[in-house]
Amino acid sequence: MPGIFCIVWFCSAFARIVTAEERFSLSGNYVFAIGAEDYPPYEFIENGELTGFHIELIQAVAQKNNLIITFERYPFKRAQQMLRTGKIDAFTYYGWTAEREKDTRYLFGNILHIAKIVYVVPKSRENEIAFTGNLELLRDYRIVTQAGFSYGYEFDNADYLKKYAAPTLNGLKDLLLNGRGDLGIVYLSDFYSAYKDTDILDKFTIIDPPVLERPMYIGFSKKAEKDNISVFFAEKMLEFKATEAYEALYNKYFPTD
Repeated sequence: MPGIFCIVWFCSAFARIVTAEERFSLSGNYVFAIGAEDYPPYEFIENGELTGFHIELIQAVAQKNNLIITFERYPFKRAQQMLRTGKIDAFTYYGWTAEREKDTRYLFGNILHIAKIVYVVPKSRENEIAFTGNLELLRDYRIVTQAGFSYGYEFDNADYLKKYAAPTLNGLKDLLLNGRGDLGIVYLSDFYSAYKDTDILDKFTIIDPPVLERPMYIGFSKKAEKDNISVFFAEKMLEFKATEAYEALYNKYFPTD
């Protein structure tokens, strides 16, 4: 049976809700949630189609192993709740935290990519803020985060820092440029991808060193898991990553690496 991929759109003219009966009427049918926002080059809409490095990677593994994957887009917090309650099988682009691990299965083989987390500061203030890796040096600054995101255990639990959550990456950018925050913390690839065709990148400085390099996983729901799918998919992902097909896919999205 070839792999089958259904993209279910919410808030879209192409919307079609997949019922529970449809989802599980066929053996090997699994629902993977992705975030409602575009995150090129990993998960995004192009010419009306869902694509990206993560999407093509998952599709390739599924096709090779006769799995049926249905992609559904949800706001982050809704997808997170559905993962906890077993209403979806997996959530892509999902970083590990101790809290999330209570209801999510994270396996090495299900790593999609390694994300670099950095601080950004408006160029007009680049000489005012120094970071050497010691978070204590930032306790007097207003740090803008993106709501729902985790930035690693140390930062997430640094209660002495002044953190302000913006609802979106654009909101984070606007708060900084309007002087309502001193520096922001972002996933570097998201930041570059969002603003690469604008003049926004020219208005910011990336602070070295990075905060963290963090694996991004396919997180599988412990409550929904059937057929030991998380272990099976991890094994097959590792097998695929050792092939020329994976190398070609990687070079398609990251040709300069």
